[in-house]
Amino acid sequence: MKRILLTMLSAMVVFVLVACSGNKVDDLTSKKYITKAEEIVSLLNKGKYKEVHAMFDNQMKTGLPEEQMTKLTPIIKESGNFEEIDKSSVEEKDGLYIVILVAKYSKENRVFTLSFNNKEEVAGLFIK
Repeated sequence: MKRILLTMLSAMVVFVLVACSGNKVDDLTSKKYITKAEEIVSLLNKGKYKEVHAMFDNQMKTGLPEEQMTKLTPIIKESGNFEEIDKSSVEEKDGLYIVILVAKYSKENRVFTLSFNNKEEVAGLFIK
């Protein structure tokens, strides 16, 4: 089941994987989107999926219904206790702001890739 969810999330944000060729953003924009992404990671860590789902754009809301988000719980829990965001970066590509956060947990690290549209809604979410 975990594999299906990860595959679905991957398919929804496949465009994020080419983010390496995106444009760098200014410090103010970078800080703004890193803060938003960190908030989402914090909510995910607490299992507050309804709040995260409310931040999705329409395509994400359809592609990842709120009730399916509970399948993220085992992925996050197997990482251990959240410790800190170790690294972060922001790029702009095709009108999306792509934030990559490396989250340090007590057992293993997770890489969160979040994409935000021009309305500051979550247009992509990938957890590795």
